[in-house]
Amino acid sequence: MAPKPNGKCPITSESDDNVMFFRDVSPGPHETQLRFRLIHFWEAWNPLKKTLIGIEMLLIDEQGTVIQGFISPGRIERYLPKMKPGSVYKLNNFYGSSNKSVYRVSDHAVTASFSWNSELSVLEDSPIHFDEDRFRFHSFEDFQASCDRKGDLYDVVGHMKLVNGQSFIGTPVLDEVEIARARHVLVHVQSHDGPVMKLYLWDQAAKEFCKKFKSYENTPTVLLVTAVNTKSLGGTLALTSMSSSRVFMDYDVQPTIDYFGWLGSNPQSAEEVNVEVVTKRETLTIGEIFSYIKQGSTKEAFFECTATINDVVYGSTWYYISCSGCHTKVMKGPTSLMCSKCGKVNISGVAQYLL
Repeated sequence: MAPKPNGKCPITSESDDNVMFFRDVSPGPHETQLRFRLIHFWEAWNPLKKTLIGIEMLLIDEQGTVIQGFISPGRIERYLPKMKPGSVYKLNNFYGSSNKSVYRVSDHAVTASFSWNSELSVLEDSPIHFDEDRFRFHSFEDFQASCDRKGDLYDVVGHMKLVNGQSFIGTPVLDEVEIARARHVLVHVQSHDGPVMKLYLWDQAAKEFCKKFKSYENTPTVLLVTAVNTKSLGGTLALTSMSSSRVFMDYDVQPTIDYFGWLGSNPQSAEEVNVEVVTKRETLTIGEIFSYIKQGSTKEAFFECTATINDVVYGSTWYYISCSGCHTKVMKGPTSLMCSKCGKVNISGVAQYLL
Protein backbone atom coordinates (compact mmCIF):
# COMPACT_ATOMS: atom_id res chain seq x y z
CA MET A 1 0.00 0.00 0.00
CA ALA A 2 1.54 3.32 -1.07
CA PRO A 3 1.76 6.03 1.57
CA LYS A 4 -0.13 9.29 1.18
CA PRO A 5 1.81 12.56 0.60
CA ASN A 6 1.60 13.27 4.35
CA GLY A 7 3.50 10.06 5.05
CA LYS A 8 0.58 8.11 6.56
CA CYS A 9 -0.64 4.83 5.17
CA PRO A 10 -4.42 5.00 5.06
CA ILE A 11 -6.56 2.12 6.29
CA THR A 12 -8.68 0.48 3.66
CA SER A 13 -12.28 -0.24 4.72
CA GLU A 14 -14.66 -2.74 3.21
CA SER A 15 -15.85 -0.07 0.74
CA ASP A 16 -12.26 0.75 -0.26
CA ASP A 17 -12.49 4.25 1.26
CA ASN A 18 -9.24 5.62 2.63
CA VAL A 19 -9.88 5.85 6.37
CA MET A 20 -7.56 7.28 9.00
CA PHE A 21 -7.92 6.62 12.71
CA PHE A 22 -7.69 9.57 15.09
CA ARG A 23 -4.51 8.17 16.63
CA ASP A 24 -2.76 8.70 13.27
CA VAL A 25 -3.90 12.29 12.69
CA SER A 26 -0.93 14.65 12.49
CA PRO A 27 -0.52 18.37 11.70
CA GLY A 28 -1.00 19.40 8.09
CA PRO A 29 -3.48 18.73 5.23
CA HIS A 30 -5.00 15.27 4.85
CA GLU A 31 -6.74 13.99 1.73
CA THR A 32 -8.24 11.00 3.48
CA GLN A 33 -11.37 10.09 5.44
CA LEU A 34 -12.29 10.24 9.13
CA ARG A 35 -15.20 8.24 10.54
CA PHE A 36 -16.59 9.31 13.89
CA ARG A 37 -19.52 9.91 16.18
CA LEU A 38 -20.25 13.57 16.91
CA ILE A 39 -20.45 13.68 20.70
CA HIS A 40 -21.05 17.40 21.14
CA PHE A 41 -20.52 20.79 19.52
CA TRP A 42 -20.66 24.38 20.77
CA GLU A 43 -19.91 27.97 19.79
CA ALA A 44 -16.53 29.36 20.83
CA TRP A 45 -16.46 33.11 21.47
CA ASN A 46 -13.72 35.61 22.20
CA PRO A 47 -14.80 36.97 25.63
CA LEU A 48 -12.96 40.27 25.18
CA LYS A 49 -13.87 41.15 21.59
CA LYS A 50 -17.30 39.42 21.79
CA THR A 51 -16.66 37.82 18.39
CA LEU A 52 -17.38 34.27 17.23
CA ILE A 53 -14.21 32.20 16.90
CA GLY A 54 -15.98 29.21 15.36
CA ILE A 55 -17.71 25.92 16.15
CA GLU A 56 -15.78 23.45 18.31
CA MET A 57 -16.65 19.75 18.43
CA LEU A 58 -15.87 16.62 20.41
CA LEU A 59 -15.49 13.55 18.17
CA ILE A 60 -14.87 9.85 18.88
CA ASP A 61 -13.77 7.22 16.34
CA GLU A 62 -14.33 3.47 16.20
CA GLN A 63 -11.23 2.81 18.31
CA GLY A 64 -12.56 5.01 21.12
CA THR A 65 -10.02 7.79 20.53
CA VAL A 66 -11.34 11.30 21.11
CA ILE A 67 -10.26 14.35 19.16
CA GLN A 68 -11.40 17.95 19.04
CA GLY A 69 -12.87 19.32 15.81
CA PHE A 70 -13.15 22.89 14.55
CA ILE A 71 -15.15 24.81 11.94
CA SER A 72 -14.22 28.43 11.19
CA PRO A 73 -17.02 31.05 11.07
CA GLY A 74 -17.02 31.29 7.28
CA ARG A 75 -17.76 27.56 6.92
CA ILE A 76 -20.37 27.15 9.67
CA GLU A 77 -23.39 27.74 7.42
CA ARG A 78 -22.23 24.96 5.11
CA TYR A 79 -21.83 22.23 7.73
CA LEU A 80 -24.05 23.15 10.69
CA PRO A 81 -27.38 22.01 9.13
CA LYS A 82 -25.97 18.46 8.84
CA MET A 83 -24.72 18.25 12.40
CA LYS A 84 -26.62 16.41 15.13
CA PRO A 85 -25.04 15.22 18.41
CA GLY A 86 -24.94 11.42 18.58
CA SER A 87 -24.95 10.89 14.82
CA VAL A 88 -22.15 9.07 12.96
CA TYR A 89 -20.36 10.83 10.08
CA LYS A 90 -17.56 10.54 7.60
CA LEU A 91 -15.38 13.51 6.75
CA ASN A 92 -13.33 13.56 3.57
CA ASN A 93 -10.37 15.94 3.53
CA PHE A 94 -9.39 18.00 6.56
CA TYR A 95 -6.52 19.90 8.09
CA GLY A 96 -4.69 18.81 11.23
CA SER A 97 -3.93 21.85 13.35
CA SER A 98 -2.17 21.91 16.70
CA ASN A 99 -4.56 21.62 19.63
CA LYS A 100 -4.94 24.83 21.60
CA SER A 101 -2.95 25.24 24.79
CA VAL A 102 -5.84 26.49 26.97
CA TYR A 103 -9.20 24.96 27.86
CA ARG A 104 -8.59 21.68 26.02
CA VAL A 105 -11.36 19.06 25.99
CA SER A 106 -9.33 16.12 24.61
CA ASP A 107 -5.92 14.57 25.18
CA HIS A 108 -5.05 14.54 21.47
CA ALA A 109 -2.30 16.94 20.39
CA VAL A 110 -4.06 17.74 17.10
CA THR A 111 -7.43 19.28 16.17
CA ALA A 112 -9.30 18.09 13.06
CA SER A 113 -10.20 21.36 11.31
CA PHE A 114 -12.65 21.51 8.40
CA SER A 115 -10.87 22.94 5.36
CA TRP A 116 -11.99 24.44 2.04
CA ASN A 117 -12.40 21.01 0.41
CA SER A 118 -13.87 19.10 3.38
CA GLU A 119 -16.95 16.98 2.68
CA LEU A 120 -19.14 15.93 5.61
CA SER A 121 -21.85 13.28 5.24
CA VAL A 122 -23.81 10.90 7.46
CA LEU A 123 -22.40 7.37 7.65
CA GLU A 124 -25.52 5.40 6.76
CA ASP A 125 -26.19 1.88 8.06
CA SER A 126 -22.65 1.37 9.27
CA PRO A 127 -21.92 -2.00 10.95
CA ILE A 128 -19.02 -0.36 12.79
CA HIS A 129 -19.51 0.33 16.49
CA PHE A 130 -18.79 3.82 17.81
CA ASP A 131 -18.88 4.53 21.54
CA GLU A 132 -21.56 6.98 22.64
CA ASP A 133 -19.26 9.12 24.76
CA ARG A 134 -15.95 9.31 26.60
CA PHE A 135 -15.35 11.05 29.93
CA ARG A 136 -12.23 12.33 31.68
CA PHE A 137 -12.87 12.43 35.42
CA HIS A 138 -10.83 14.25 38.03
CA SER A 139 -10.88 13.93 41.79
CA PHE A 140 -10.75 16.81 44.27
CA GLU A 141 -6.97 16.41 44.52
CA ASP A 142 -6.61 16.45 40.72
CA PHE A 143 -8.67 19.63 40.45
CA GLN A 144 -6.60 21.28 43.17
CA ALA A 145 -3.37 20.45 41.34
CA SER A 146 -4.63 21.99 38.07
CA CYS A 147 -6.35 25.01 39.66
CA ASP A 148 -6.07 28.34 37.75
CA ARG A 149 -3.83 26.80 35.06
CA LYS A 150 -6.41 27.17 32.23
CA GLY A 151 -5.24 23.88 30.74
CA ASP A 152 -7.38 20.81 30.19
CA LEU A 153 -11.05 20.87 31.13
CA TYR A 154 -11.94 17.67 32.97
CA ASP A 155 -15.25 16.14 34.08
CA VAL A 156 -16.70 15.81 37.58
CA VAL A 157 -19.27 13.34 38.92
CA GLY A 158 -20.71 13.25 42.41
CA HIS A 159 -23.81 13.65 44.54
CA MET A 160 -25.43 17.00 45.18
CA LYS A 161 -25.50 18.48 48.68
CA LEU A 162 -27.08 21.87 48.04
CA VAL A 163 -28.65 23.67 45.08
CA ASN A 164 -28.62 27.45 45.46
CA GLY A 165 -28.37 26.97 49.22
CA GLN A 166 -31.24 24.47 49.44
CA SER A 167 -30.64 21.12 51.11
CA PHE A 168 -31.63 17.75 49.64
CA ILE A 169 -33.16 16.76 52.97
CA GLY A 170 -36.26 18.39 51.50
CA THR A 171 -37.00 18.96 47.81
CA PRO A 172 -35.08 21.94 46.38
CA VAL A 173 -37.25 24.39 44.45
CA LEU A 174 -35.62 26.00 41.40
CA ASP A 175 -36.60 29.62 40.78
CA GLU A 176 -36.03 29.76 37.03
CA VAL A 177 -36.78 33.48 36.84
CA GLU A 178 -34.10 34.25 39.42
CA ILE A 179 -31.70 31.77 37.81
CA ALA A 180 -32.19 33.44 34.42
CA ARG A 181 -31.49 36.82 36.02
CA ALA A 182 -28.37 35.60 37.85
CA ARG A 183 -27.35 33.44 34.85
CA HIS A 184 -26.07 30.67 37.08
CA VAL A 185 -26.86 27.87 39.51
CA LEU A 186 -24.58 27.11 42.45
CA VAL A 187 -24.38 23.42 43.32
CA HIS A 188 -22.39 21.97 46.20
CA VAL A 189 -21.23 18.54 45.03
CA GLN A 190 -19.25 15.77 46.69
CA SER A 191 -17.44 13.04 44.75
CA HIS A 192 -17.58 9.81 46.75
CA ASP A 193 -16.08 10.54 50.19
CA GLY A 194 -14.01 13.53 49.09
CA PRO A 195 -14.44 17.16 50.18
CA VAL A 196 -17.50 19.15 49.10
CA MET A 197 -16.82 21.37 46.07
CA LYS A 198 -18.63 24.46 44.81
CA LEU A 199 -19.78 24.07 41.22
CA TYR A 200 -21.05 27.12 39.33
CA LEU A 201 -23.19 26.28 36.29
CA TRP A 202 -23.46 29.22 33.91
CA ASP A 203 -25.85 30.20 31.13
CA GLN A 204 -26.61 27.17 28.91
CA ALA A 205 -25.38 24.72 31.55
CA ALA A 206 -27.71 26.36 34.11
CA LYS A 207 -30.66 26.04 31.71
CA GLU A 208 -29.78 22.41 31.01
CA PHE A 209 -29.51 21.73 34.74
CA CYS A 210 -32.99 23.17 35.42
CA LYS A 211 -34.53 21.23 32.53
CA LYS A 212 -33.07 17.90 33.62
CA PHE A 213 -33.71 18.50 37.33
CA LYS A 214 -37.41 19.12 36.71
CA SER A 215 -37.76 16.22 34.26
CA TYR A 216 -37.16 13.60 36.98
CA GLU A 217 -40.20 12.30 38.86
CA ASN A 218 -38.08 11.87 42.00
CA THR A 219 -35.50 14.45 43.03
CA PRO A 220 -32.20 13.56 41.27
CA THR A 221 -29.11 13.26 43.44
CA VAL A 222 -26.22 12.41 41.09
CA LEU A 223 -24.68 15.08 38.89
CA LEU A 224 -22.07 14.82 36.13
CA VAL A 225 -20.75 17.96 34.44
CA THR A 226 -18.18 17.80 31.66
CA ALA A 227 -15.37 20.21 30.84
CA VAL A 228 -15.27 22.26 34.04
CA ASN A 229 -12.70 24.93 34.74
CA THR A 230 -11.00 25.23 38.13
CA LYS A 231 -10.54 28.51 39.96
CA SER A 232 -9.28 29.50 43.37
CA LEU A 233 -11.64 32.03 44.94
CA GLY A 234 -10.28 33.34 48.22
CA GLY A 235 -8.22 30.19 48.65
CA THR A 236 -11.21 27.90 48.08
CA LEU A 237 -11.47 25.59 45.10
CA ALA A 238 -14.40 26.33 42.80
CA LEU A 239 -15.45 24.57 39.60
CA THR A 240 -17.15 26.52 36.82
CA SER A 241 -18.89 25.31 33.69
CA MET A 242 -17.71 26.42 30.25
CA SER A 243 -19.45 26.76 26.88
CA SER A 244 -18.31 23.18 26.13
CA SER A 245 -19.87 21.75 29.33
CA ARG A 246 -22.71 19.22 29.37
CA VAL A 247 -24.95 18.18 32.25
CA PHE A 248 -26.09 14.65 33.17
CA MET A 249 -28.02 13.25 36.12
CA ASP A 250 -29.01 9.94 37.78
CA TYR A 251 -29.81 7.63 34.83
CA ASP A 252 -28.59 9.68 31.86
CA VAL A 253 -25.27 7.95 31.13
CA GLN A 254 -23.36 4.93 32.42
CA PRO A 255 -21.07 6.85 34.82
CA THR A 256 -24.08 8.45 36.57
CA ILE A 257 -25.82 5.06 36.72
CA ASP A 258 -22.71 3.52 38.27
CA TYR A 259 -22.38 6.37 40.75
CA PHE A 260 -26.06 6.12 41.66
CA GLY A 261 -25.45 2.44 42.45
CA TRP A 262 -22.46 3.33 44.64
CA LEU A 263 -24.51 5.95 46.45
CA GLY A 264 -27.21 3.38 47.16
CA SER A 265 -24.59 1.17 48.79
CA ASN A 266 -23.17 4.10 50.79
CA PRO A 267 -26.22 6.06 51.98
CA GLN A 268 -24.26 7.70 54.80
CA SER A 269 -22.32 9.72 52.20
CA ALA A 270 -25.53 11.30 50.93
CA GLU A 271 -26.74 12.15 54.41
CA GLU A 272 -23.58 13.83 55.71
CA VAL A 273 -23.56 17.62 55.41
CA ASN A 274 -20.64 19.72 56.62
CA VAL A 275 -22.39 23.02 57.27
CA GLU A 276 -19.15 25.02 57.53
CA VAL A 277 -17.89 23.81 54.17
CA VAL A 278 -21.07 24.27 52.15
CA THR A 279 -22.04 27.68 53.54
CA LYS A 280 -18.65 29.36 53.84
CA ARG A 281 -18.07 32.16 51.33
CA GLU A 282 -14.67 33.09 49.96
CA THR A 283 -12.88 35.86 51.89
CA LEU A 284 -11.01 38.37 49.70
CA THR A 285 -9.47 41.80 50.17
CA ILE A 286 -10.85 44.80 48.26
CA GLY A 287 -7.78 44.68 46.02
CA GLU A 288 -8.37 41.01 45.20
CA ILE A 289 -12.02 41.72 44.38
CA PHE A 290 -11.00 44.54 42.00
CA SER A 291 -8.44 42.22 40.41
CA TYR A 292 -11.15 39.58 39.91
CA ILE A 293 -13.54 42.12 38.34
CA LYS A 294 -10.89 43.22 35.83
CA GLN A 295 -10.47 39.68 34.45
CA GLY A 296 -11.80 39.29 30.91
CA SER A 297 -13.68 36.11 31.79
CA THR A 298 -15.17 37.44 35.06
CA LYS A 299 -18.41 35.81 36.19
CA GLU A 300 -20.73 36.83 39.01
CA ALA A 301 -19.55 35.44 42.32
CA PHE A 302 -20.08 36.00 46.03
CA PHE A 303 -17.33 37.06 48.43
CA GLU A 304 -16.85 38.20 52.00
CA CYS A 305 -14.66 41.22 52.69
CA THR A 306 -13.81 42.69 56.09
CA ALA A 307 -13.28 46.45 55.79
CA THR A 308 -13.53 49.72 57.71
CA ILE A 309 -16.12 52.28 56.55
CA ASN A 310 -14.40 55.69 56.32
CA ASP A 311 -17.42 57.74 55.28
CA VAL A 312 -21.13 57.37 54.58
CA VAL A 313 -22.78 59.34 51.78
CA TYR A 314 -26.20 60.30 53.12
CA GLY A 315 -29.24 60.48 50.86
CA SER A 316 -28.16 57.54 48.66
CA THR A 317 -29.62 54.03 48.64
CA TRP A 318 -26.58 52.31 50.05
CA TYR A 319 -28.32 49.46 51.85
CA TYR A 320 -31.58 47.50 51.84
CA ILE A 321 -33.44 45.18 54.19
CA SER A 322 -33.24 41.58 53.03
CA CYS A 323 -34.71 38.20 53.91
CA SER A 324 -32.54 36.48 56.50
CA GLY A 325 -32.80 33.24 54.55
CA CYS A 326 -32.19 34.06 50.86
CA HIS A 327 -31.00 37.71 51.14
CA THR A 328 -33.61 38.91 48.61
CA LYS A 329 -34.96 42.43 49.21
CA VAL A 330 -38.11 42.16 51.31
CA MET A 331 -41.44 43.90 50.82
CA LYS A 332 -43.56 45.60 53.44
CA GLY A 333 -46.77 43.71 54.11
CA PRO A 334 -49.82 44.98 56.03
CA THR A 335 -48.30 44.04 59.39
CA SER A 336 -44.92 42.43 58.68
CA LEU A 337 -42.05 41.99 56.22
CA MET A 338 -42.58 39.54 53.33
CA CYS A 339 -40.18 37.74 50.97
CA SER A 340 -41.42 37.30 47.39
CA LYS A 341 -38.80 34.63 46.66
CA CYS A 342 -39.32 32.40 49.69
CA GLY A 343 -43.03 33.20 49.96
CA LYS A 344 -42.62 33.69 53.69
CA VAL A 345 -44.26 36.28 55.93
CA ASN A 346 -43.31 37.58 59.38
CA ILE A 347 -39.64 37.22 58.50
CA SER A 348 -36.68 38.83 60.25
CA GLY A 349 -35.06 41.51 58.12
CA VAL A 350 -31.28 41.79 57.77
CA ALA A 351 -29.45 44.82 56.40
CA GLN A 352 -27.51 44.25 53.18
CA TYR A 353 -24.99 46.95 52.26
CA LEU A 354 -24.20 48.07 48.72
CA LEU A 355 -20.50 48.85 48.73
